Amino acid sequence: MMNLIRRINQHSKPHRFPSIALLVGLVLMFTACASSNTTVYEQLGKTEGITLIADNFLTNIANDKLIRHHFEQTDIAIFRQRFIEHLCVVTGGACNYQGETMFNSHQGLNITQADFDAIVGHLIAAMKQQNIPISTRNALLAKLAPMYSDITYH
Repeated sequence: MMNLIRRINQHSKPHRFPSIALLVGLVLMFTACASSNTTVYEQLGKTEGITLIADNFLTNIANDKLIRHHFEQTDIAIFRQRFIEHLCVVTGGACNYQGETMFNSHQGLNITQADFDAIVGHLIAAMKQQNIPISTRNALLAKLAPMYSDITYH
């Protein structure tokens, strides 16, 4: 690294500041890339963070009179545990999901796109309540989005 800096200094004395600034920028960029090798699970705060998100999520749902009817016949304690397990597995944690498939667990609920969007909104709000960065929120949503067809309209 020092040799690179010396070469830059030797060949570009009149433009020293821009070259050094470019070098510092590249180092910072590579450092940021190296530190982003964490899983979404880790970025969410592992099991502890996911548990806090799940609790906020359930509170948000309970306060939504347009959505909570979907959970009237649900054992919330079991749902909570399965939701935590599911988020853990989907985000790269070493957890064991013991629930049904998304399709089987949502069959007969007739969840509409509006219901789905409201639930996603509650999940986003729960992550915001835990100060999860937008990039991590988007990474989680990208992992969950393919499940849309397993959850809605059946």
